[in-house]
Amino acid sequence: MFIGIDGGGTSTKVEIHRDGQSERRKYGPFNISAIGEEAFRKLLREMFADWGSLEECRAICVGGAGVSCGELEQIIREELRPTGFAGKLLLRSDSEIALRGAVDGPGCILIAGTGSIGFGVNEAGETARVGGFGHLIDDEGSGYALGRDALSAAVRALDGRMDAALLRDSVLHFIGGKNTGDILNYVYYQNRGKAGVAALSRVTVECAEQGDEAALAILRRGAQELRGIVEALACRLNMEKPRLALLGGLLDQLERGWDYDHEGIYRTLAEEALQTVAQVVPPAHDALWGAAKLAEEAAGERA
Repeated sequence: MFIGIDGGGTSTKVEIHRDGQSERRKYGPFNISAIGEEAFRKLLREMFADWGSLEECRAICVGGAGVSCGELEQIIREELRPTGFAGKLLLRSDSEIALRGAVDGPGCILIAGTGSIGFGVNEAGETARVGGFGHLIDDEGSGYALGRDALSAAVRALDGRMDAALLRDSVLHFIGGKNTGDILNYVYYQNRGKAGVAALSRVTVECAEQGDEAALAILRRGAQELRGIVEALACRLNMEKPRLALLGGLLDQLERGWDYDHEGIYRTLAEEALQTVAQVVPPAHDALWGAAKLAEEAAGERA
């Protein structure tokens, strides 16, 4: 028996392998910073009770943002203790399980959602990460960056510093505002956070699809930033045109969930920018599969 866990900010996905059978289950948010320690412990107890006896479980791989911190590991081990679990516990970043799922073997992933990050592994098993240092100092090419640049273009257009009428009007419509003061209120006084800014990425993409030059310039700049992430990643791993899977809500057709198809303009621009530095391939599997695979390898079993 082995178990993979993909812990996310909105849900926790679990893949359980037992007696040659596998099943997937879904639970609440895994982000301890957002839900607090008490709710996090409650989530763990709910999941462990739902799985039945863990005495025969040989490995559990927990993947997610921030799971490698010592405090989180201690909490997980404390809540596992009453279950009889005596196997191996692996804690891996969300990038690690996503890479293991998307590219089975040497290769890289580029994630562009609210944030952006590149992660890869070469034939020697060496790993490298580029980017992903947060919206205040990094995350270029991400949903946050596209939304931030749309807001910037809107206030400059309202000032008369640039021509971006469609993007300006679309930003104002999205936030329910009429002027610069409404944009400032949305950004600084309504406590929208990075998610509120990243939500404007959809406006940027929609305006670009309608031919707005200001929005197109934002997307082209973002695509070049994503190219820079992959170029640096390939250099650090000493790989020439590595296999690359595109993940995250802005790029991955499985995650986007918007009304237009996944061959949207931002993905197209990104693929054009990336074609000289990587071989873009479809993701083989999702991150949960990657977590389960790492658990399987630790358990020494076959699925």
